[in-house]
Amino acid sequence: MKMRNKLSIGTLKLKIVALFKQGLIPIELMQSILVAALFSIVPILGVTTILLTVLSVKRKLNLPIMIAISYLMWPIQLLMIIPFINIGEFIFSIPQSNYSVQEIITSFQVSFFGTLSQLSFELLCGFVGWSLTAVPFFSVIYLVSNFLISKFSPSKTP
Repeated sequence: MKMRNKLSIGTLKLKIVALFKQGLIPIELMQSILVAALFSIVPILGVTTILLTVLSVKRKLNLPIMIAISYLMWPIQLLMIIPFINIGEFIFSIPQSNYSVQEIITSFQVSFFGTLSQLSFELLCGFVGWSLTAVPFFSVIYLVSNFLISKFSPSKTP
């Protein structure tokens, strides 16, 4: 039993170290930062960490950097919720809702799933607004960054 405990702690330690070393080449770091910034401003509170974890594991990106970016983007996420909802409401040609960011935050704190059902159309509008503005914006930043990194990174061939 003692040997098994040491083995599992050693295995866990190796996996954690591998997680921190994953995605450290410049292009992967850039992808980690941009993906984290993009998904950290999704106008649905409480889903960012889950999204980033799944994306990090799937794309082999640097999760610690992504979570740090997520925490740094929290104020921007709060600032952008209402504009994203307004863009979506404009796209769907419906009158603007009168919710404030504080009302949405309080609603999520009281009941996550209750808020999802109560504000589902507003959140859908916010998601559409995010999809139509943030995704193209970050796509352009990604393409420019990818070009610059490939142009200025050291060549692998002699």
